[in-house]
Amino acid sequence: MTDYDFIVVGAGSAGCALAEGLSANGRHSVLLVEGGGANRHPFISMPRGFIKIFGRQEYFRSFPVRPQLDRPAEIWRYGRGLGGSSAVNGTWYLRGMPADYDAWAAMGNPGWGWSEMLRVFQAMECYREAGADSSRGKDGPLTITPNPYRSPVLDAVLKAGGEMGWPVMDDVNTPNTEAIGYTQSTVDRQGRRASSYMAFIAKNRGRANLTVMQDAEVLAVTFEGRRATGVRVSRRGEEFTCRARREVVISAGVFGSPKLLQVSGVGPAALLQKLGIPVVHTSKAVGQNLCDHAMLTMNFRLHGHPGLNREFGTWRVYLHAMRYFAGLKGLMAFTGPPVTALVSSDGNTRWPDIQMGIGPFTMNSSKARKADPGRGLIEDLPGIMFNCFHLRPRSRGSVDITSPDAAVAPEVDARWWSDDTDRQMAIRIVRLVRQLASQASLKAYIGEETVPGPSIQSDDEIAQELKWMLSPGLHGTGTCTMGPDPATSVVDARLRVHGLGGLRVADCSIMPSPVSANTNGPAMAVGRRAAELILEDARP
Repeated sequence: MTDYDFIVVGAGSAGCALAEGLSANGRHSVLLVEGGGANRHPFISMPRGFIKIFGRQEYFRSFPVRPQLDRPAEIWRYGRGLGGSSAVNGTWYLRGMPADYDAWAAMGNPGWGWSEMLRVFQAMECYREAGADSSRGKDGPLTITPNPYRSPVLDAVLKAGGEMGWPVMDDVNTPNTEAIGYTQSTVDRQGRRASSYMAFIAKNRGRANLTVMQDAEVLAVTFEGRRATGVRVSRRGEEFTCRARREVVISAGVFGSPKLLQVSGVGPAALLQKLGIPVVHTSKAVGQNLCDHAMLTMNFRLHGHPGLNREFGTWRVYLHAMRYFAGLKGLMAFTGPPVTALVSSDGNTRWPDIQMGIGPFTMNSSKARKADPGRGLIEDLPGIMFNCFHLRPRSRGSVDITSPDAAVAPEVDARWWSDDTDRQMAIRIVRLVRQLASQASLKAYIGEETVPGPSIQSDDEIAQELKWMLSPGLHGTGTCTMGPDPATSVVDARLRVHGLGGLRVADCSIMPSPVSANTNGPAMAVGRRAAELILEDARP
């Protein structure tokens, strides 16, 4: 069968949630197309195991990033295969704050405010922990659990947060408040990764109206006039076309979705003409408005506690892996920082703009590894890390194809600090972390600052070091942004591509402004919300 009612391109965080929603009522045939494979490697189901396969082309797509901030060109990597990035990420689960979604609605996108999105999150979540906020969902397909790692140093971190005036919360996904508490993860109660594929598709692959086609790269969207009619696919050496009787929905991610639009003839006319691509529809906003939460990492030496460097940086990591496979528990059953803090830099405690992830595990900085190429990834001595994100950066970048060939990755221009307020905020975050680390509850544990180091004090010194301390948060948004004006946006509030029929986009690329969260959970919610909108529009 090559004709379907709906074709969903991309089986990532949003795409899996979308395909499940579209096929749930049994009335419409749905094809979910994914360029990657089944992602059956045992290190994928093991939450921390993804580190051992990081960067392998079977599981990751690589995107070249232009040099910036005196840094060389880089490669950013997003997930590939069933589940997309949710199959190979740090499993950190946050929803974002009500003000994030209300801001989308205020930009001219009705149906995307917190009241609508809260309902979507509640239907999606299965979170049944003691102390859960009343806004949480309990019976959804996506299992969320708190990070299980506990230690005296983490107790001290929580107390120090309280000394800073931050509410110590049982549920860090409580709306409208600052919070410090234990991280929540997309990990099930057996200690297995709960990817979007496992949550939404795996148990439903038996549906007669749902087809999952993996190892199938979509080369282009096909059109008849100004209406999308299907997709051209390459699979195992064969090229063929799948037709959509109703709609094509692109869920290929913040880089993949604008790339697919551009190679299909939808995008800035000058770019397409330069590459010899026939212009189907001019849309200057395709590939623009890229936003990412750049991650800033600070390290301190840890005293009075062994930390986890020895556990993950020596032969002991193999012991922990064997323990995991024997019983699905232990240190490999979680990943990411055990403690999350969501705090405000400007006094607006209902809409925090800084996120921290804190844990007793440190990696050597890129600057240190460049100075000493023989130095390992993990620090030898015990340490505590603070991974920090500015949640509402103002800098915006772009994504542009460089070839008409869909197999060629687009070029990314991140443009960090192109708005100077982001540089100023990064400096402020460094000073805030130092203030937290100096609280009385942490004096027994925290020693010398190793990154950037105690000698780095002035704003100029901090800014210079930050160029080495920053790394991609891989929380990209905005490249097919949603809005009412076709001159500045790609899709409308119902995710329909402006000026075209039968074509929508549904993933993080539609977000008109960033969310106060890692994007995995919000991406799934976008997929679920998209399914609702599409089915509403499909009613006779």
